[in-house]
Amino acid sequence: ERIDGGEDVARVTQCYSRLASSASTTTSSSSTQPSPTTQQPEEQSEEKEEEQTLNNRLQSLITSSPIMLFLKGTPNAPKCGFSRQAIEMLTESNLTFGYFNILEDDEVRQGLKSYSDWPTFPQFYVKGELVGGLDIMKELMEEDGGLVSQLELEDYVIGTSGSSSSSAVVEQQQTEDTTTSTTTALSINDKLQQLINQHRIMLFMKGIPSSPKCGFSRQIVEILDSHHVSYDAFNILEDEEVRQGLKEYSDWPTYPQLYVEGDLVGGLDIVKEMEEGGDLKDLLTGDMTD
Repeated sequence: ERIDGGEDVARVTQCYSRLASSASTTTSSSSTQPSPTTQQPEEQSEEKEEEQTLNNRLQSLITSSPIMLFLKGTPNAPKCGFSRQAIEMLTESNLTFGYFNILEDDEVRQGLKSYSDWPTFPQFYVKGELVGGLDIMKELMEEDGGLVSQLELEDYVIGTSGSSSSSAVVEQQQTEDTTTSTTTALSINDKLQQLINQHRIMLFMKGIPSSPKCGFSRQIVEILDSHHVSYDAFNILEDEEVRQGLKEYSDWPTYPQLYVEGDLVGGLDIVKEMEEGGDLKDLLTGDMTD
């Protein structure tokens, strides 16, 4: 700003004060506004963290069971025809599997579409890898041996788990009786241990979740389904060796039996008590504290 009349000291002082005040205001204003170039990377970083957190969760769900189905509804109550047909194929194949109801979690529902690059449901995974949707399952069912043979799922057919151990036992029976008895007991325990740890939440029941064969099993399935957690189930009616052996192994005489992280929780009465006390949800979701 040009100052006319420089000999007027008062006027010079007023002009100087006005200029100084203007410069201070401009500096203060510019310092309080965030830089667009600084703000944008921060937002991008937060988005990447959220995306990574979701991907980690999806990966955990996908690998929570060797055979995993993401569907609309539950095996006991599918909410669309495609999901119902997928359940029927797995049941017909006599396969034990885990599942997740995508209608109860929109974050998983939308996130899985991008994660797997598959836009529809149900989605069928084996050993952490996407197989596909209903059409792919139908094509595999029509091939020789169906889903079991095409995807090499013999180890997950209900009633045949641990068949390799049984073969080993037959060979051992050619030796002395005492050695045979010891080997047989060890093989049964190994089989039970493998089944118990097949999934983080494992239910031994009469029937399967989509078709329980007793009222107690039906009730415990309904309780588990109400918490919308992924779990696996074994039909003890299909394997007498497991049915009798597990009673001794767990020192629990009745069914159903619920296991979490390899530890016996108990039967229907225990599960009901935990449900009423509010402890079951924390146990199933892994939020229990010592």
